Amino acid sequence: MISSVLILSLAVTVALGQHCPTQGLNPATRKAVLDRHNQLRSSSALGREKDGRSGHFAPPAKNMYKLEYDCELERMAQNWANRCVYQHSGQNVGENIFKSSSTAQDDSFVLQATDLWWNELAEKGVSRVSPNYKFTRFLASTFVGHYTQMAWARTTKIGCGHARCPTMNFVVCNYSEQGNWLDEQIYEIGSPCKRDSDCTTFANSRCSVSEGLCIKP
Repeated sequence: MISSVLILSLAVTVALGQHCPTQGLNPATRKAVLDRHNQLRSSSALGREKDGRSGHFAPPAKNMYKLEYDCELERMAQNWANRCVYQHSGQNVGENIFKSSSTAQDDSFVLQATDLWWNELAEKGVSRVSPNYKFTRFLASTFVGHYTQMAWARTTKIGCGHARCPTMNFVVCNYSEQGNWLDEQIYEIGSPCKRDSDCTTFANSRCSVSEGLCIKP
């Protein structure tokens, strides 16, 4: 049973069964955390995510990109998690961190962290503070930075690490491109892609129509 949870955020490829050379997550957990991120990004692009406790939905997104798993980001995340020091690494990537006081040996903490980070949208909301979905200094002060990094439209890669430390489970997820840049859009409000030509952030991108997500070549 998890007795306490504490999370922070820094404003700062997987097919089934993919292996990374790092002694980090197992292939099933890599796939699960990638799929969960993309499921949430798709739901956001399609305008299906609750924004705050008012019952309103967050606006749909255009040019929201699908993530792929990256072994180098995992290596960085795992190396930092292995230090068992609950603070940000200061590396030049987007970074979400999570700890639980439970010391159970279970990779499910990575998915638990993912859901807790994303739930900042439903718990705190973004539109009431930043209707145009810009990452403002005031928005940053409302502690939604985990969510905004997960939803950052230009981000295309993720890699995570998990360490069972003496007093906690420590999860680190790294993202590229890094999000949470002041006065930049979390995502562009608009209709999700219906054809490849709708995906304009990166040249020669494709559209996954059912997900409303663009795919970087």
